[in-house]
Amino acid sequence: MAQTVFYQPFVSTSVEVNSSTNSLQGVKKNNLAPNSYLLAGTTGNPIGPPGYGALYIGAIDGASTTSGSGSGTWYNFSVPATWEPKETSVYGPDILTPGQGPDRIGDVALAGTWINSSGALLGWYYSGSLSDLNGNTNGATTAGFRSFQATTKANTLANFTYLHSVDGGYVVGNYTTTGGPVALAINSGLNSGSFIYNPTTNSQTDIQYSDNARFHSTFGIWANENGTYTISGGASSNHNLPVIPSTHHPLKPRVISRQKSATAYKPNEAINKIFASSPDAVLGSGMLADVDPITGVASNIHHYNYKNNPDILTHFQGIDYLGNGVYQAPFVAVDLSGELHTGNAYMHRLSNGLFAEEAVWETFETSQDNGGPLISTSVAGNVNTGVYSTLAPFASFGPTEPYSTAAQNLNTHFKWLQ
Repeated sequence: MAQTVFYQPFVSTSVEVNSSTNSLQGVKKNNLAPNSYLLAGTTGNPIGPPGYGALYIGAIDGASTTSGSGSGTWYNFSVPATWEPKETSVYGPDILTPGQGPDRIGDVALAGTWINSSGALLGWYYSGSLSDLNGNTNGATTAGFRSFQATTKANTLANFTYLHSVDGGYVVGNYTTTGGPVALAINSGLNSGSFIYNPTTNSQTDIQYSDNARFHSTFGIWANENGTYTISGGASSNHNLPVIPSTHHPLKPRVISRQKSATAYKPNEAINKIFASSPDAVLGSGMLADVDPITGVASNIHHYNYKNNPDILTHFQGIDYLGNGVYQAPFVAVDLSGELHTGNAYMHRLSNGLFAEEAVWETFETSQDNGGPLISTSVAGNVNTGVYSTLAPFASFGPTEPYSTAAQNLNTHFKWLQ
């Protein structure tokens, strides 16, 4: 079986920022041209200033241009300067129309976060042409941008609003009033919730869950061909699950090498950055469900845990559909020994509309020389994005067919042998 190839760091270099951090947080396949993808992220810090929105269009390869990694085209931009932004980050991309842009793309839809002058993290949505984003690091473009701040169940404005994923005209997101950022690898906690954002009305619809979980997060949305929508994220089913404190994180990395030392890997630093300001975050199970974007009612809710072990804490970071009833979701998991794992989960929708009880798990392995992937953030077909053990963003290209075929054989009566 072909091996997954990782390209890291996969970054834009056309804009210099005073930051040691960059990120890739979203990917979508471009069906208008062969071997073309949209990658979304941040040139700079994805959760605090300074940073610019980053969008890449093209092939996932080891080439480079004057604008950055890959043989494609990079765009760096800011939300409108009239908002007085301190930082811009892109989470989810989507193609709206064909056009004269790179790889035949015209208008795009983008969703992400921005930080205002008071330090609050808000969501933003953009609908418009690629050309209007080209070189827009000064925030001169205002047309097509909308800012959004979520409203909590207590009818107050959330201090942290995340717009994660966009597809079929809707966006899914999360909010929290304290802690933040509710970001990679975590489920929502106290004073937080998940919602569907309608960019046409600039409004949210809280998602209504009927499972036994207390907290939910929603990181991915997929528009099915029959007009329905499927979402992914996380669910915490027990209020006694460990709460991640703001000053310490107990997780340890998985072994990255058979050698006795690996100086390039700093997992505790990465984990601490992710969780440092999230005292209300809790881990639980990866979640897949269908949702009505008008009412917010979720159905066919199913929880998954890494290697089908309910004791392993798991979170889904996005969603993609491979055909033949198989969905894939990038995941991050923490096993009983505290080791961190990441890769893709493959879930099969059964003929009755429900999801199979168990999933097939593709784990991204580390290498002898360069460490390996720390957290996978998004997936589209054969391509993943995420954070590498060096804290650099990666784009990867690998096989899906063996896992997809295995997932089609899964149902409530068949256990996949790991």
